[in-house]
Amino acid sequence: MTNFARRLLASLLCTAPLLVAGCAMPRIAMPHIMGFGSYYEVTDDATGRIYYTDNLSRESRGVIEFKDPASGALISLAAASVREISEAEYRQGGSP
Repeated sequence: MTNFARRLLASLLCTAPLLVAGCAMPRIAMPHIMGFGSYYEVTDDATGRIYYTDNLSRESRGVIEFKDPASGALISLAAASVREISEAEYRQGGSP
């Protein structure tokens, strides 16, 4: 085996784990988007405040993020209870 072939083989063996990890990273970094077309009642466990939303994601670090339709603000909650609700409950909850 030539010196070039040995170096090529060594570089492939060293970079293979990095390539595999790189391919898996976007899946790990992507937030988990809960069902599209669904409605949610989100209760902030710290304050007890209730939010209603139709767009909810749970980040890999456990934080729940959503846009509050009532205020237009992006809300991030570290501790929250989420309950899927009907469209009628969502509309009654104060959605525009």
